[in-house]
Amino acid sequence: MESTADNIICLRKRAGVSQQELADSLFVSRSLVSMWEIGKRVPDRLSVSRMAEMFGVAESDIVGDSRFAYASEAEVLLVNAEIGEFTDSKDAAQEAVVATLSNFMADVSERDHEIFVSRYFYMKTNKTIADELDMNESTVRNKLSRMRKNLKRIIERGDGL
Repeated sequence: MESTADNIICLRKRAGVSQQELADSLFVSRSLVSMWEIGKRVPDRLSVSRMAEMFGVAESDIVGDSRFAYASEAEVLLVNAEIGEFTDSKDAAQEAVVATLSNFMADVSERDHEIFVSRYFYMKTNKTIADELDMNESTVRNKLSRMRKNLKRIIERGDGL
């Protein structure tokens, strides 16, 4: 098996399941399954977990290389560019950044927390986040930008360290 798209097609066909049947069992649209299979979108962790259970395989049999399991390589590079300044430090400094990030996240709204985690943990695109949260894509981009600026300011000042 090669790409996530190829893996999904192979496992789905091996199980004798149509795209619509897979979509119904995952509570997603058939068009989303189709986009996964042509490589235009990447399934989220919950969908991968459900597919692995459904097909009786490990999640790695679906997504392959875990570094890019839930986002395209291009999206990973974009995310790294956005938050690289916070994650480039080493050892004790890195631990301080993680502690600061935890404190920062505790102080943001539930919606902002969901946006931040969706982008920087699940590596979802701004468009995907906007669609999932019924928001405008530019609003998501602006919220993320403001959160990064606030976090950078807190780290530079040493607040929470």
